[in-house]
Amino acid sequence: MTLSIIILNYKTKHLLRLILKNVQALTIPVPYEIIVIDNASEDGSAEMVANLYPTVKLIQSRENVGHAKGNNLGIRQAQGEFLLIVNTDIIIPDAESIMTAFEYLKQNPDVGILGPQLRNGDGSIQASCFRPYGSYTPLYRRTPLGRLGFAQRDLQRHLMTDFDHESLIDVDWILGACMFVRRSAVEKSGAFNENFFLYFADFELCDRLRFYGYRVVYFPDIHIVHYHRRESAQHSVWGGLGSLLNYVTRVHLKDWLKYKRIANKGYGTYSKHYISKQ
Repeated sequence: MTLSIIILNYKTKHLLRLILKNVQALTIPVPYEIIVIDNASEDGSAEMVANLYPTVKLIQSRENVGHAKGNNLGIRQAQGEFLLIVNTDIIIPDAESIMTAFEYLKQNPDVGILGPQLRNGDGSIQASCFRPYGSYTPLYRRTPLGRLGFAQRDLQRHLMTDFDHESLIDVDWILGACMFVRRSAVEKSGAFNENFFLYFADFELCDRLRFYGYRVVYFPDIHIVHYHRRESAQHSVWGGLGSLLNYVTRVHLKDWLKYKRIANKGYGTYSKHYISKQ
């Protein structure tokens, strides 16, 4: 098996059907498998996959176990030399995009994760490679503080707005919405850290793979559409203050604190002591 396409789903039945239809229509010229992990959606997603896509390997979790543990359920079942880990709101334009990524990974065995250029539905380039968070970056991203000048400068640094996003470059972090992963690399370093529920597992995995000597590469030679809509603090109630009470914001900040504790203990970037939680 050359490729395992791993799709994590939680209550996005319509998007899941679209991406499965998309992938099966690509005529990928290498042996591949599709693995869907349903995080206890209870919206008919699992039944839809079983009825319409019987060749897809379906893993049904009894509860919503989050991004890291959910993807790990798929990774443990995967047989491919390479893993393509995607959200349900991804559209892959053609099989050539996948093959271009393969060729680069084959020619560069030191690359552990390759992140394609992600684009919005209107064709504009989406932020998908990042520099590390500063001490208050999550607050700036999730609260009205992000409107302030010093916060804007920190966000621009983090989002790499000074980078043209048309050049291939080694980066600190790649967004987990779509990433090509070398299977042998995660077998060596461990898969996603299951201490994280929704955020930072992708970033921490990039940290860990770099420690193990692998590169994390932003790869603009292929373009993938990501229909992502971020819940911005700028549009929340009470002029943005309501974002502090938002569930997604609370989870984001909670996972950020977990990441900081891991890094402070030496389990994050370039740590010699990280032991992957399996």
